[in-house]
Amino acid sequence: MGTTFDLGAISAAFSVAALDPTRWDAAMEVAEKATESAGALLFDLKGHFPRIPRSRSLEAAFERYVEDGWIHRDERYRLIPFLSRRGVTTDLDLFTADDIAKLPYYQEFLSPLGLRWYAAVKVAAGDDFWCISLQL
Repeated sequence: MGTTFDLGAISAAFSVAALDPTRWDAAMEVAEKATESAGALLFDLKGHFPRIPRSRSLEAAFERYVEDGWIHRDERYRLIPFLSRRGVTTDLDLFTADDIAKLPYYQEFLSPLGLRWYAAVKVAAGDDFWCISLQL
């Protein structure tokens, strides 16, 4: 993941998707490319989306996330207070390297998929609270 992101591309893709909800997956593709991440998802932290928009690269990971019940055991939900307060968060805001080495979420779910790190950015409007989840 580089240090310079194409925020204009992300903003434009989000604007299109806000007007045409069928474009949210495409917006996640743009976010993935613009951030040079392994994939992007958009989580509605208040649970209003009927599904979670995601980039194609995370399709298999997302299926396992749901089918194996990781969606109910996602350690990263514990990072929501950081995200709410600061607008951004990473795994290391709450978990140490030792924690990550021991937690099943990281070792049994993420590691076999080649995923390790995460960064989230708050996307909010009014009472709506989403986060774009960038996987590394």
